[in-house]
Amino acid sequence: MAIYSANSGSPYPCRFVKNPILIDGTLGDPSWQQAVELGFQTPVTHETPISKTVGRILWDKYYLYVGYKAWDKDIWSYFTERDSTTCQEDCLELFFQPNPDKEPYYNFEINALGTIYDALNLKRDAGGGDAHRWCRWNIGDIKVAIHIEGEINNPDVIDEYWQMELAIPFAELPTLGGKPPKTGDTWKFHLARYDYSIHLPKGVELSSTAALSIVDFHYLPEWQTLKFE
Repeated sequence: MAIYSANSGSPYPCRFVKNPILIDGTLGDPSWQQAVELGFQTPVTHETPISKTVGRILWDKYYLYVGYKAWDKDIWSYFTERDSTTCQEDCLELFFQPNPDKEPYYNFEINALGTIYDALNLKRDAGGGDAHRWCRWNIGDIKVAIHIEGEINNPDVIDEYWQMELAIPFAELPTLGGKPPKTGDTWKFHLARYDYSIHLPKGVELSSTAALSIVDFHYLPEWQTLKFE
């Protein structure tokens, strides 16, 4: 499987698939073998994270598909209510800006239970904080599945990893006007992760597929470019 580097300077190739991907958390659908793998790095230092993560992105005429595999010795999450502050627990995140030149942008932050925080950020600093104004928007028809190798919420068990698959429906994104992207279109994006663990030296580790110079997942100028192929 091909591997994409955030430092390459070229757009991430988001490849088109003809058949819908089965969203079951296993990443076992054959279509995932077509995806270019995304590595994660820590903000500022750009070091390889202690907790490794890889991501993949594909699309068809209906959905943007995102798959993650997150190695984790201490998998935990408790929030179950929609739009809880899932970034305070183990969570995997997706950010994208369909118009690379201006806001709005979207972010999805989903914990290891599959609890969704989603937001349509019309203008970041006008929102009063991520957990307030913009998360009142909820996407419909989103598909989420989690697979865990380990025992969630049991710190006495050393876990192996958790995986997540997402299918984001283009028809439910207001800025697209009900239409999918076209081949050749570009978006700004990155994938990110919060990992909280008793096995980490500082108890927490943040990582992203983007080469961020500051600890801010919402820092649009340093997001990556995604190109629909």
